[in-house]
Amino acid sequence: MHIVMLSDWETRGGAAVAASRLAAGLVAAGAQVTRLVAFPDGQPHPWQTEYLGAGGVLLRRTARRVAPLEARAILDRLARPAAETALRRALLRLRPDVVHLHNLHGGAGAGWSPRLAAVAGEYTPVVWTLHDMWPLTGRCVYSYTCERFVTGCNTACPTARSYPALPPRLVGPAWEERRALVAAVPRLTAVAPSHWMATQARRGLWAGRRVERIPNGLPLDYWRPLPRAAARRALGLPADGPVALLAMPDLNDRRKGADLLPALGAALPRGLTVLTMGAGRPPLEALGLRVVPLGFVRAAERQATIFSAADLLIHPAPQDNLPLTVQEALACGTPTAALPVGGLPDLVRPGQTGWLAATPDAAGLAAVVSEALAAIASGNDLRERCRAVAEEEYGVELMVERHLALYREIGLPSLLR
Repeated sequence: MHIVMLSDWETRGGAAVAASRLAAGLVAAGAQVTRLVAFPDGQPHPWQTEYLGAGGVLLRRTARRVAPLEARAILDRLARPAAETALRRALLRLRPDVVHLHNLHGGAGAGWSPRLAAVAGEYTPVVWTLHDMWPLTGRCVYSYTCERFVTGCNTACPTARSYPALPPRLVGPAWEERRALVAAVPRLTAVAPSHWMATQARRGLWAGRRVERIPNGLPLDYWRPLPRAAARRALGLPADGPVALLAMPDLNDRRKGADLLPALGAALPRGLTVLTMGAGRPPLEALGLRVVPLGFVRAAERQATIFSAADLLIHPAPQDNLPLTVQEALACGTPTAALPVGGLPDLVRPGQTGWLAATPDAAGLAAVVSEALAAIASGNDLRERCRAVAEEEYGVELMVERHLALYREIGLPSLLR
């Protein structure tokens, strides 16, 4: 079986990491995988990689950084035909059995758009993993309290200038474009990593279309528990005392919950050590709180050491799908305290793998972190159950098995064969 994957970034960001784990697992299972990307990383991989997009993408990206929003939208739309032509040529040459889409919105500067799904659908069955809400909305990756994506996004979009930004006048037409596309592509299936994302898809544009829930998986031989004492020694931490962890690519990212951190810091118990893994320094200053910045960490081995050293992962995101950070923590035996939002209840199961706040705000998060630390101090650390759940549900082999079954089921004879 030959699978062609489209992913804006090859290995940068959570969606690209999840796609890479799937691609590597598929190759290990005997499939052929070719990844078409807007931004290749230039590193060797088990899969084959090709650039897909309009020429001059570096010049276009530079122009987009300085151009007003309206001009950026025009540049992106002008680049679309070249990217669509490049995809048609690639599919005719590669002759895949299935095309699997992942994140597309990061490739706007290379001419990527939802139209690539329609182009792929001209030749093969198409699977589209909903790593965020962008395939369901007029432009946003998460809608938060906005419900317009169900009946029709429009100029009243409350976050039009947030990433991925779009002039308000174009938000409605972008939603209509997705609506028409989802309705028109005959062999299109969505994969939702969480129950929540599957529900959101079925409420709106994907109502009436097939939506399969397949959680992301991870290689459990890399993400595994290490002895806590050894992990703390490796990080120069005291052997005793409670240790919590904040982990996000950008520790000042509002979408990941940075706005909640000042109030959280003020409520955390004195004497707590808080490890931070990610770029920047979070707004988490309070008397008696020891903050240990570890910077952005790429290597899986070091990340596993950090997760294993912590008693608790604090995940403050106000909305999320099935965050890889929480999965990785579970695989390392580290429970999570989080808000009861998005797909977090899939991963954070009270009494088993962590603690969920009673309310989705800073006060709720602070209260549940205190509850979690007290439970851990009393000996209820949940570490064994966390690892067991990871092994039962989130191994990369299970993710691959489920995807291969889906590919075979929808794999009607390709028009390319």
